Amino acid sequence: MSNKNKKLYRICDALDCDLEGIYPAPKSREKLNEYSFFCLEHIREYNKSWNYFEGLNEVQFEHEIRKATTWDRPSWKFGTKRINDNYKFVFDMFREDTQKKKKPIDKELLDSWKILELNPESTIKDVKKKYKTLAKKWHPDKTLGLKKDIKKNNEIFVLITKAYEKIIKSFNEKII
Repeated sequence: MSNKNKKLYRICDALDCDLEGIYPAPKSREKLNEYSFFCLEHIREYNKSWNYFEGLNEVQFEHEIRKATTWDRPSWKFGTKRINDNYKFVFDMFREDTQKKKKPIDKELLDSWKILELNPESTIKDVKKKYKTLAKKWHPDKTLGLKKDIKKNNEIFVLITKAYEKIIKSFNEKII
């Protein structure tokens, strides 16, 4: 018989067992890549008795549970910024062709910033916050009780709304 046809035969690692050991089991929690081989009867016993978490205190056990919920990958709290979130900046920061010249802001957009009493460097969050404040102040329902200047107040509200829409549209164009 040739060597190719010979089958490697392992004896079960359980004491006093001469059956073939074909079922691998980790030797210990620390040696998960080293195996003992058992027959079917002994691997069942091993699986019933083996506890991966045996010997861990509460803190270690809690740590293992936390690792398992993220598949042993580290995680961060929502809202924290890592350098990976800004990968495009990291890869492009030394390339000259990515250092684009800023487009000139059109007159209408500049006027919109002035109407909302903000500057073009403001964030979208600042814009939304300022719009809410001004909209509450100049909303037609709120100024309805003031009979004199109703038309003027309505025009101001319309200006604020159009300015807000123009600025939000400019933010969306930057993203695309």
